[in-house]
Amino acid sequence: MVVLLLLGLGALRIQAQEVHTEKQPASSILIEGLGKGTLPLHGPWQFHVGDDPAWAKPALDTSSWEQLMADKPWGKQGHANLAGFAWYRCKLTLSSAPQMPAEFSILIPRIKDAYEVYWNGVLVGRNGRLPPEPVRYLSQPPQTFILGGAREGVLAVRVWKAPLLSDDSGGAGGFWAVPSIGSTRSIVTARDAIEFQWLRNQQFLFAVNLLCGTIGLLSVLLWLRAPSRWVLLAAAGFAVGSPARLVLQKAHLGLPYVLAMGASQPLIAVQDVGLWFLLLFLLSLQENYKLARLTRILACSYVLVAALDGALVALSWQPGWIHFAQVADIVSTLCCIVLEAYPLVLLAYALRKVRQLDSASLLVAMLAFLDELLIVFGNVVKQGHQTATRWIADKLDAPLFSIGGTGISLPSIAGTFLFIAIVYAVYDSVREDQRRTDALEQERIVLLRESDRMRYQAEHDGLTGLRNHHSIVERLGQEISRSLSEGIPLSVVLIDVDHFKKINDRYGHMAGDLVLREIGGIFTRSLGVDDAVGRYGGEEFLLILPDCEIEDGLIRAEQLRAAVESKHFMDGETRLPVTASFGVATPSAELRDAEAVIRAADTALYRAKSAGRNCVIRAKMDSMAQK
Repeated sequence: MVVLLLLGLGALRIQAQEVHTEKQPASSILIEGLGKGTLPLHGPWQFHVGDDPAWAKPALDTSSWEQLMADKPWGKQGHANLAGFAWYRCKLTLSSAPQMPAEFSILIPRIKDAYEVYWNGVLVGRNGRLPPEPVRYLSQPPQTFILGGAREGVLAVRVWKAPLLSDDSGGAGGFWAVPSIGSTRSIVTARDAIEFQWLRNQQFLFAVNLLCGTIGLLSVLLWLRAPSRWVLLAAAGFAVGSPARLVLQKAHLGLPYVLAMGASQPLIAVQDVGLWFLLLFLLSLQENYKLARLTRILACSYVLVAALDGALVALSWQPGWIHFAQVADIVSTLCCIVLEAYPLVLLAYALRKVRQLDSASLLVAMLAFLDELLIVFGNVVKQGHQTATRWIADKLDAPLFSIGGTGISLPSIAGTFLFIAIVYAVYDSVREDQRRTDALEQERIVLLRESDRMRYQAEHDGLTGLRNHHSIVERLGQEISRSLSEGIPLSVVLIDVDHFKKINDRYGHMAGDLVLREIGGIFTRSLGVDDAVGRYGGEEFLLILPDCEIEDGLIRAEQLRAAVESKHFMDGETRLPVTASFGVATPSAELRDAEAVIRAADTALYRAKSAGRNCVIRAKMDSMAQK
């Protein structure tokens, strides 16, 4: 950018020397005193339709040739709808200013389509390739060609214009801007100044498309994070179409015309299809299954037709396929025009339920209707390039004003407002969707918490917080099955509070509840990672000790007994005398279910009660097996 700025400032500071131009008969141009500046070659140029390589020779008699100026294409100078070859010629007499080198060059800003430049019958350069294998480059910067030191000669330009397709106005061909001549250095400076000015004029357009591309990229990234939000993918397709076409067609990349235009056609379709699906989502039309299915079918058809239309661009450059390409292009163009009108159908259907639309969706609907109406109308009238209706399309595309050198027309204004409305509507839609998602997530969390609470209440005792009878017995069955199948030892302890009825009768049920809670706390604090304890019923507790041999189970039970005995149970100022009895059992080949193991532990507990309470007794497995 700095280099371009310096070149532009340098070009502005160059003071062009005065030059004198005099028109001579037979399209001869006399140029005197050519120095640091450049001179535009408006003409008159001799012009002739057809092609013969001999027409580049200086001695050719061109007295019968037509004369044209170089300020506008030949299509607007009486040769509309002309395709194929045509020649420009002019005779130049040159002289340089004093102390200036007699080296001359020519600057050609743009010629449609491919061309060759001859000086005194010698080819000095070309842009693109001419038939039989024609290729021209789209969005090329101005071209410069060195003429050398000759002071007099004939400048001839051989131009080939591609055959007309359906969207061609027929008013093109040849010079689209006036060539300039000057010294080699001044021509290079002028070319750099034009390039700088071009970049300066395009900066607003580039900035807008950069913003569109950024929004499209962000939409894709957001869609990747939330693939269910298809509206983001539709927004990306709508947003990236214009920047991609800008890069292909106007970024001075020097891409072959066939490649640039062929790739642009599907991109136009992708952009239009993106708008279809945006309308479908933003106007809540996807709820209509038949309409959504029709939109998908037409979208696939549109992209396919556009891709075929892009392929026709390549065929139109092949002489043997010209007629077929022109006919097929007319058919595909008519199909595209019909498909481009499809958003109007969506909008008409949506406006039937306008009361159900929010403000953002209603704004999108109105702006989309205006934008699509302008596009369809413009495309229809542009097909009449051989009639007087073409001026309507030209007036429609004519700039109303300019910003930074970029012309702003009515369709571009409508498209810009539509894009802004769509970005806002998509943002609002995503935000609303996120709010609904967050609300559903919060509701899900509340339901999970409520489910956990209900499950906890169903599995735990309300007084002690331990597992209830059903839960602890179920857990015991699972541990017995694991113990017998994997050979893991298991100890089961059944505990009963001694003289619990006396505590209730003497100190009250509140004191009895306090005792049960405190004992439950003692058992809970003693649990290992895999251990489990529950209130078996009344004042009885069931303790499960996985991976614990019977001897270790007896030791654990003794520790708990001592802990209960040494605990100070206080009901206000009153100390409650509390002890407990323990019965310990273990599964075996004879005791294979929870009921049998609990019965064995209960028998041991009964023996502990008979032995004076406040003790630990091991179950007699042999006697239990015999019973």
